[in-house]
Amino acid sequence: MWALTGMKPLSAIAGHVVVTVLFAGVVFAQPPDAASPDAAPLPESEPPQDPATPETPPDPASAPEVVPLQTPPLVVGDDQSTGDQEEKKKKKKKKRKKGERKAVNVSGYVQFSYKHRFDTNNDGMKDPGAFRVTRARVKLSGDIKRWASYVVEIDPRSPTIYGFMRDAYIELRLIPMHRLLLGQQKTRFGYENGVSSSEAYTVTRSELGEGPARGITLRDIGVGVIGKVPLGQGFSLEDAVTLVNGSGMNVQVDETPRKNLWGRVGGRYRDKDRKLDIRLGVSAAFGNQLEPEDPGPPVTPAFTFTFRRFGVDVEIDTPWAFLAAELGTSTEESPAFTEPEESMGYYVMLVGKTPWNVGPVFRYDAFDAEEFKRFTFGGYWGAPKKKLRALTHYEVFEDSAGAHDHRVTAMLIAKFE
Repeated sequence: MWALTGMKPLSAIAGHVVVTVLFAGVVFAQPPDAASPDAAPLPESEPPQDPATPETPPDPASAPEVVPLQTPPLVVGDDQSTGDQEEKKKKKKKKRKKGERKAVNVSGYVQFSYKHRFDTNNDGMKDPGAFRVTRARVKLSGDIKRWASYVVEIDPRSPTIYGFMRDAYIELRLIPMHRLLLGQQKTRFGYENGVSSSEAYTVTRSELGEGPARGITLRDIGVGVIGKVPLGQGFSLEDAVTLVNGSGMNVQVDETPRKNLWGRVGGRYRDKDRKLDIRLGVSAAFGNQLEPEDPGPPVTPAFTFTFRRFGVDVEIDTPWAFLAAELGTSTEESPAFTEPEESMGYYVMLVGKTPWNVGPVFRYDAFDAEEFKRFTFGGYWGAPKKKLRALTHYEVFEDSAGAHDHRVTAMLIAKFE
């Protein structure tokens, strides 16, 4: 019937009524204009018109003024959610600053050098000067757990596969203030061999560092424990011990009947206000090694020898100078020797420091005095931790064969991470 008469259904009329009532309620709820205290009261609402009759457009002048709701200005920091987000960002950034590592970190360094010799011993011969990529290390490291991480370091420029892999160990932080290293790592003895070549002040290591202060190679496979225990007032106790096969790096079998033990224990004092750092340590090593056959002539068959080694080192670091000195002794015994072989080596290095991270370097090292002695003069640009450094040295040395040609070496070091 509603459809025949052209009238709207009852539900549509009810909807109009509801909307009209709500609109009227909003209008009557508005206060009078504050600028017109004597403003006339709002007109009473008219009865609803017949839905079939078109509505007459209201007069804009007579329409009541609707006062918009006033929204208070937004004050930065009042929004709790925004504040929480900013706080989370700050905490995340703070964690990164503390050195939180990713699952995989890539770092390393490249060393490019040039070496030139002078015919200073007047024998009419000298090796030609040569450019060289001394090292090209690539290091992968990262955290596996909060208490476990790993380190793998390779050197693709190694001339043989024997030296391709350098470090390869798993690090566990299960002992308070100590790290447990499982795998291929540096043996611990003295100061010099614990310093990366990328952070050293000299191009070459001392004869002591190349000899009794290490095993067959600087690295070996085994277990290491390294730690530092604070004692208060700037003092601390340092300890480092490694138990290894004694066959050198990348050798997957133990060629001798016993393991080799290397270790260093020392004290340290640091005054941050005066930028003073003093270290003193004693080292010891016990074990045996296999000396491979020497084809000669004459041919010397392979033999095993046992060794005992002891050392002492001191380092003093100040804002204007750095001093390092180390002394080590070695006693080796074997049925192949008629009597024990004893040797001693030492070095003293003095480095000048300036605000511009450039300065002079002097080192004297000797091994069995009559066998080897060397003077090294030079300089450096770039502090040990800098990503770009340069070293240049002039070396004067002689050994049991007599005086050698003097040589000058320049090296550029670039680190990446």
